Amino acid sequence: MGWYSKGFDEAEVQAAATQGNWTREFFLKSGDEADGIRILDDDSFNIRAHFVKGKGWFTCIQGVGDENCPLCEAAGTPGSPVGKAQNQFVFNVFDPREYTDSKGNVHKDQVKIWRVGITLLRVLNKKRNKYGPYPGWVMEISKMGSGQSTAWNIEVEKAEKKFKMPEGEELYDLEEVLAPRSRAEIIAALNNTPMPSSNNEDDSDEEDQDIDWKKA
Repeated sequence: MGWYSKGFDEAEVQAAATQGNWTREFFLKSGDEADGIRILDDDSFNIRAHFVKGKGWFTCIQGVGDENCPLCEAAGTPGSPVGKAQNQFVFNVFDPREYTDSKGNVHKDQVKIWRVGITLLRVLNKKRNKYGPYPGWVMEISKMGSGQSTAWNIEVEKAEKKFKMPEGEELYDLEEVLAPRSRAEIIAALNNTPMPSSNNEDDSDEEDQDIDWKKA
């Protein structure tokens, strides 16, 4: 298996087998609801990822190439800020909600990425069987609880009009923004250490660094 697959069938296979770049992420807090949400992709983009407290999501590199994933190694350490790798099934979505950022700027009608688990993906797939392709929907979504106790309610209506992308917005290239980093890049990011820019081929013989969690 590479670092990603596509579609519901592959998502089921991945879930059964396993039981970087800055992006705007779609999320709801417990008790929140959002209306007018639209999935903009025909299928899910399936990966495994770790959440690192204070740093966000990193695509897992275990089994992708020859390098061991430093996040998998760190996830089992008591007190580590790194979570275990999770199955994630990712979509571009349109979020019409308005919010004000920390600088006082108002935002609305944005494209974001939505990371869902296999349980929610199964719900979405059942609705797709009933209502047709994802981009033809308009959804009202509400959420209660968190973690393993999360409950989602999703109401779907057929869109009356074809979706028109707001000016200045575009779909994320998920293969690009979710692409896994190298082991060295991940360690540098976690340690807040810039990657050295060097053309010296001898650099490739250096030993692996350890993650200094005091810097993370």
